[in-house]
This record gives sequence, structure tokens and C-alpha cells, in this order.
Amino acid sequence: MKLRINQKVLEKALAHANWIIEKKQAIPVLAYVLFEAEAGKGVKITSTNMDMTIVDTIPCNVEASGKYCLPASLLYDITRKIRAGSEISLEYTEADNSIKLASNKASFSIHYMESDGFPPITETQYDITFAMKTKVLKKAIDVAKVAMLQDNSRFHLNGIHMHYENELGDVKLRFVATDLFRISCISADAPAEVQGMSPIIVSKRTVGEILKLIDGSNDEEVHISVSENRISFSLMSAENIQTEFASRLISGTFPEYKAAVEVSNDKILTADTAEFIEALDRVSTVVVDSTNSVKLSISSEKLLLSGISRELGSASEEIDVTFSSGEAMEICFNSRYLLEILKEIETPQVRLRLATSSSSTLIEPSETENKPDVSMIFAVMPIEIVTT
Repeated sequence: MKLRINQKVLEKALAHANWIIEKKQAIPVLAYVLFEAEAGKGVKITSTNMDMTIVDTIPCNVEASGKYCLPASLLYDITRKIRAGSEISLEYTEADNSIKLASNKASFSIHYMESDGFPPITETQYDITFAMKTKVLKKAIDVAKVAMLQDNSRFHLNGIHMHYENELGDVKLRFVATDLFRISCISADAPAEVQGMSPIIVSKRTVGEILKLIDGSNDEEVHISVSENRISFSLMSAENIQTEFASRLISGTFPEYKAAVEVSNDKILTADTAEFIEALDRVSTVVVDSTNSVKLSISSEKLLLSGISRELGSASEEIDVTFSSGEAMEICFNSRYLLEILKEIETPQVRLRLATSSSSTLIEPSETENKPDVSMIFAVMPIEIVTT
């Protein structure tokens, strides 16, 4: 094997590999990346933890073909310390039976493992493949993950539920997550092909990795393939890097959520989004107990936010709102849950659809574009108001 490759490109690919490689390995070769260089074409770099696999294909100057397993962490540390943008050469040297890495005046001799010891990457037969804009996929996942369960107590909630919906003739791909206190439901434009997809649950770990890979600032597409137990993403993750990322799906049944986001709450509170966030953030400063409880006292034109802590004191702030009900009401929420949702609202105003102080509240943008790529609605459960 003999090749030359740009330092930035190699560093990016090795960063991808190190994201999924576990620090402690029962199988030593899983701490390695498989380098497959083909003369006149380029190099393919593969890493896996048996649940997830990343394959980066990079066009570069390959003078001699070869396949070797190289230590991922060591190779990454060396590459990122080499002068940015430099040319790196990798070459098998028979004299000391190692891979020589050289750049500028630096030179390293790296021990390798034989490529036949690397776990074979099984070719999955996917049932469906479709394409989405990277910025749409990134937005949908970013917003949906707000309500994703963060502990491992219920494995089927440790991820994002994906399924298709036909909304008034438009095919949508829904991204849904819940931690049992909140639900995030995001609908994104999708091609007709998704109508052949069975509902799936994408793991929290997979969600994190794909967000690192996709660039939401461009109009390129990511190709998504789904089988009964795996999902695969194919995209240009960086300049000159074609990435194939595949991961195992969560096996389980996502709870029925539609009844919670399709309720006809008829009391509409409309507020300035930024003002609401800032006031809630200030009032919640004094709330440090396990519930982070902040009370919303709502009248036709005013919203009073108040919080109290026996140890620290109390806080309150009033903002102007509009409220459709002629009757005032009070409702309490976990301030962190509410803040995290409100920060995903990008419109100038936010709408809260309420029913009673003990039933779920729906939160959504108060106005949208004529046909947004991504639409969203959240449901959040209130906290019981305790009177003293």
C-alpha cells in the first residue's frame, strides 16, 4: 500500500471512526480501522462497533493497493497534530513490517493487524430507499430529540420514532420522541417512497452520530435505506468524503402518541416567543428542586410567571399575551421542559393550546410559512399545583 492524502480529509474521516469505536474493547481489532487502498482510485476507511458501521470513501493518490487494519485512536492523534492541510503519505515498508506515515519532516512507524481479522461487513438487503434534503433531516432530528428519553430505563423510548403520514395529500415523514412528560412530533417533507416504510425506532446513539455527519447548511441530499432491523444513511459528510453510516434499529413498540397531540384544546394563549423564553429563564433561576416548577397565571392580556424555593427565595415576572378564554386559569410546568421546547420555536410568536390545569398543553409556532419543510407540535404535561 502506498498513498498520499490531505491531512484535513484524513482527520475528518478518522474523527468519524473514533465516534463509534468504544474505548474498551473485548475484541482488539474493533479498536482498529480498515484501510483499503485501490491504485488509481482512492481509499476506503471502515470502522465498526458491531452495532454501527461507518465507511468513508475518499478519492486520493494511490500508487499501490493494499488492505491493513490500523489503530484508530493512534492514527487520529497523529493526523490531527500534523500541520493543517499538509499532505500525508502512508506506505507499507517491508523492512520493518509496518505502515510508515510521513508528512513534512515528521515520520511515524505504525504497527498494523492483518485485514482478514477485521469483522466482515454484511451486505444488508434494505426494503426501502429514499432521499431527503440534509437540512430538512437535520432540522427534524434536532427538534424531535428534545423530548427523547435520556436514561436507559425504557429502551424503546431511547430514540426517535419514524413513520410516514399522508397529510392532506402530502407525504410526510414523522419524527416523534417522548420521555413520558413531553412529546415532540415533527413532520418533514418526504418523497412518495416512504409510504413503503414500516414504523421504526432509531436509537439515541444513532441520532447523535447522524447529527455529527450531516451538514444542515447545504441543499445536498442524504439517501436513507431501511430494513427490518437496520437503517443506513449515505451522504457527502464533508468535501471529498462519501460516507455510508449504518446502524441497528431499536426492537420494540413505540407508545401510541397521536391521541396526545390531536386533542382539541380550545383555550389559546399567544405570546412573544423571545419575551416568553427570557421571562421563564429568569424566573426559573430560583427554582432548584426536582420538579423545577414554575406557575403560569393567565388572564386575558397578562401572563404572570412565578417560582418559589424554600432555600433561595422567589421570583415573578409579567408579560403581555392574548388569551382566548374569558376565564383566568393557573397551570404549573417543569421550567426546563418548557424552556427546551420554546427554544425550538423559531417564529416571532408561540401558541399554547390549553384545556385544564391538569391536562396536557399543546405548544406550536403561531404562524408558519405557506408550506414549511418542517412543521412541529409539542405536548407537555403540567405539574400538579400544590397549595400551602
